[in-house]
Amino acid sequence: MAVTIKDIANELSISPSTVSRALNDHPNISKDTKTLVVKTAKDMKYQANFIAAGLRTKRSNSIGILVPQITSNFFASAIDGIQQIVSDHGYFTIICQSNENYHDEVDQIKSLLSCKVEGVILSISSDTKNYEHLETLQAYDTPFVFFDRIAPGFETPTVEANDFKGAFQAVEHLIKRGRKKIGHLGGPGLLGISKSRYEGYLEALKTYDYEINENSVVFTKSEDDHGPIIEKMFENPKTRPDALFTFSDELAVEAILKIKKLGLNVPRDVSVVGFGNSNLCEIVEPSLTSVTHEPIEMGVAAAELLFKVIEKKHIPPHQMHIKYDSKVIIRDSSR
Repeated sequence: MAVTIKDIANELSISPSTVSRALNDHPNISKDTKTLVVKTAKDMKYQANFIAAGLRTKRSNSIGILVPQITSNFFASAIDGIQQIVSDHGYFTIICQSNENYHDEVDQIKSLLSCKVEGVILSISSDTKNYEHLETLQAYDTPFVFFDRIAPGFETPTVEANDFKGAFQAVEHLIKRGRKKIGHLGGPGLLGISKSRYEGYLEALKTYDYEINENSVVFTKSEDDHGPIIEKMFENPKTRPDALFTFSDELAVEAILKIKKLGLNVPRDVSVVGFGNSNLCEIVEPSLTSVTHEPIEMGVAAAELLFKVIEKKHIPPHQMHIKYDSKVIIRDSSR
């Protein structure tokens, strides 16, 4: 059976209320008593019941995190940053993923509300077009912060990367390397960050008076089989791109593997640039040039914003919407 506060009280011949106050660092409890109670609790393998405590105090001391893919290097790093701040505030996290699926996202929001989380940091799925579940968060007075992927029409704090600028810099890098036909393997067409990266790609081409060939642009979904899509882009030697800017590092790695399988050399025949600067960049051969946008720092910023909202602190207008600059990390795939 689980050890309770009453068991610790019986062991030390003191009242349960004294044990509870000692464990919660109450100022009226002496330092010696606190030390004794904490040691005894540890020896008896006592674990606090956060749910029961939440029912008593009407606070859960929990923060929900909802991301499309926990296994993504970007989101995994961001969660590290979020948890640093959450832990500093004495809270704990409930981490959920939508698997890039709208219905899963709705169900996870419902679950977080049922757990009475005190706030949510969320990044919407590529499948999300309806935002009623986010309006439900507002209806329940549950504060939330958008992270990386943002739903339009909400007056709530946001933390995002400058995807437009990062894409522009990536394509500019390829242009300055002498590439003439630069293709784009994009993300889901309805996703805001996909649009921003595509617009940055277009703007770089326009700035340098490059021809825009829509046949060299393909938008993808996570559930797609990307192999045939990539193969089709490179099947015609006369029209195939000599460089490729991709929505993500994952797509870039798939592209490199497929391009090499087609008998082409990276970067001699085709230069490739990804987005995210994940661990994959150093694993693939050749190493992948990629755009970075500091996910740990972004996670820290999102959590700090959320706690300001929870604690009803004033947030100046210029701090409500934080945008992180991006930069290109050059590696062998585009040298």
